Amino acid sequence: MKKSLIVLFSLRLFLYFSVIILILIHPGIAVSFDSVGIIQWFLVVPLMAGIAFIPNDVFKLHYRRIAAIALLFIASIISGVTTLGMLQFFAVGLVSFTLTCMLFDQSIMRSHTRWSKIAAIEPFFLAYICLRLLSLSRSNEDIAGQSEMLTQFILIWTAAVFLLHSVIVYLCLYPEGCRKIWKEAAVFFSSAFAILIVLLFVLPPDFVRNAVIENLAPERIPKMISRENNDNGIPERGDGRRTLPNGEGGGRGELRGLSEYDWPGMGGGRSGERRQYMVMIVASETEPVYMADAFRGSLDPVQGFMLSRDEPLNDLVNQRFFVTWKDSAQETDRGRRRQAVFALSTLQQKHLPYRPVAIDPVILNENSGPLRYIHQVESNMHSGDPLELVNTSSRRFNDKEILALSHYMEAPLSDNDKKKFEEYLNNALNDWLINKNSIIQNDRYLTGIFSNRQNQSGTNQYIETIIALLVSFSMYQYDINPDDDHSIDALKNFLFNSNTGDCVEFSNTLALLGRLAGIPSRVVTGYLAAEGLQTPAHLRGLKTLQSQIPVLQDFPFDHLFMVTNIHRHSWTQFFIPNYGWLDFESTSFSLPPTGMGDFNNWDVVIPILDKDRTLSQFKKFPWQAVGRTSLAVLILAVICAYILLYGRMLILYMGSKKGGKSGTRSLYLLLLARLAADGRPIKPASKTAHEYRELFAEDLTRKHKDPEEFNNNFIKFADIYSEIRWKEFSDQSELDNRFEMLKAEYRNILKTTKKKGLHHSFKRIINLRGLAYL
Repeated sequence: MKKSLIVLFSLRLFLYFSVIILILIHPGIAVSFDSVGIIQWFLVVPLMAGIAFIPNDVFKLHYRRIAAIALLFIASIISGVTTLGMLQFFAVGLVSFTLTCMLFDQSIMRSHTRWSKIAAIEPFFLAYICLRLLSLSRSNEDIAGQSEMLTQFILIWTAAVFLLHSVIVYLCLYPEGCRKIWKEAAVFFSSAFAILIVLLFVLPPDFVRNAVIENLAPERIPKMISRENNDNGIPERGDGRRTLPNGEGGGRGELRGLSEYDWPGMGGGRSGERRQYMVMIVASETEPVYMADAFRGSLDPVQGFMLSRDEPLNDLVNQRFFVTWKDSAQETDRGRRRQAVFALSTLQQKHLPYRPVAIDPVILNENSGPLRYIHQVESNMHSGDPLELVNTSSRRFNDKEILALSHYMEAPLSDNDKKKFEEYLNNALNDWLINKNSIIQNDRYLTGIFSNRQNQSGTNQYIETIIALLVSFSMYQYDINPDDDHSIDALKNFLFNSNTGDCVEFSNTLALLGRLAGIPSRVVTGYLAAEGLQTPAHLRGLKTLQSQIPVLQDFPFDHLFMVTNIHRHSWTQFFIPNYGWLDFESTSFSLPPTGMGDFNNWDVVIPILDKDRTLSQFKKFPWQAVGRTSLAVLILAVICAYILLYGRMLILYMGSKKGGKSGTRSLYLLLLARLAADGRPIKPASKTAHEYRELFAEDLTRKHKDPEEFNNNFIKFADIYSEIRWKEFSDQSELDNRFEMLKAEYRNILKTTKKKGLHHSFKRIINLRGLAYL
């Protein structure tokens, strides 16, 4: 291969990577690559280009095509994409493969001169990506200023990439004329230099406008109704169950808005903004609602609590349902009530309150901006505060429960680590026994819990142990920590050194101490929807969105809770005899944060919806739904066609085993179907076997093949076929002998006409032309 082509190909890959890497370095672009995006843009595209670039004398084109399709299948399976995602994988990969072949495969360029010139569109594609980055740029006022020069560079680089890539395409399409174009090249690069000068010195520095988050003025916010209002029109919070600790600020953050078209993905903004972005709106008659997406029950002696692979709830959150999923297991736990929870979310992933008994399929709502997904679930949730169960009598775990829960009672720590945690546990329990009465009297929350005694004769020792551990955290500081480290070393540092952490450290430490105390435990992650987390800014945002989104107007305002990315949470579940798994708030007794360390003082950002679209009485034509349905019908039709074809061929094959006149007919039809699958002509219904032989011979002649051997074989086959079909045989052995001769000619015809090569074998498998003989 010429070195010049290698240089051009390398430069082409450099330009491609330079464009997509700009996403990673721009501080105002909140677009992240998930695993599917990484595989698609950083692996599939360059890999398909590399396969297509292999010289034809090293790896033939048809083998490269097969290798490319196989690798695309593997990449899509590894990524776990859906049907539509797989089509996107194939489209992107095939475009990369095709354009590279057109540019660098000289044999294709010589034989398909016109088609190869289509590759000239490639510079426009890369330029589109650059310009798309500018539209994705979103930020607040500070980041807009910081990224001003970089955003300007993107537009300049757009022009540079377009010009350089155009040169590459030209040199690939016209390599023989490269030495004769110095005049054109001089004009070209002079024009390019002039354009760059204009971009650098003529355009103002703020020519790219960032989507700045704006403050929602009070006059744009509907008045509060439904909840009990104070003088300021803001509902007051009660003294219900403790959730995340609130600081002294009481929620001083403002309500801000960002256009729905600039809304950041995955319901969150950039780190360090000190703003919380709406993730979902939850409707529930009761609160708090602990909405789980992962259950961690496996305890590793180094890494801490890990995801439970055998927990079916971990599969439900990502599983797609076409009908309502229902749990057939009988509910035997006390204190539970079946409750419906509705969520209008920016996330496609489901979040399930424990214990789900019915999950509806996810509904795509196109009329509510980034709040696109409707999740509806019914769960047997525990009613009330689980700490109040301290007033009920307790029993020990029976043998059946010990066997079933043994996995959640294991604490495989090193001897030194186990000794440290057990020492803390014993101290916490002793302190509780000594100071129990004074602690209860000085804490209004505990006073209310222990005053509601339902059973004066006993106390639930498991719950009291949990309360003792929670109270032991009363001198530990709650503080937001972006590093979700739940390793054993991180828990030791939290418990014995820093005494500071967020929900991750608190929940994992509480679960570990609970296991050492003999209580089955696990850590759960997800989101928390609670009245105690609703600041005035949250409530104003809720009312604003409810006034604009029709589906939210079906619920009383009292039942709505805004969940933001800051409400991403981790909590502990303990298994209590008679009551099952219960959610416990590990941070309920910790020291609350102060000042801007309290996220309740952060501004709340909600999407500003397009009123013309949201409030329109005319619904858009559901192109996506129709497209998905059409694609599903098409895929089903193809599958049915293959089942019909191969089912028919199997029936013919089995029929040919019988012999006789019916077997002869089956063998004839099977031969025609196999010839059709190999690309041979379809026999018209009006032609006989001899007449079809003539049509077949003409086809072989057009393809520069000698039809003589085929003619001889097919004439013998047609003669024997006609004889068996229409002659009356008095001797069965004679008929059997003729049928064996027919099968021999059948094999000879297939052997003579069979196309050689792996790609022809693949074509025979996927060819549906045999359906013509149904």
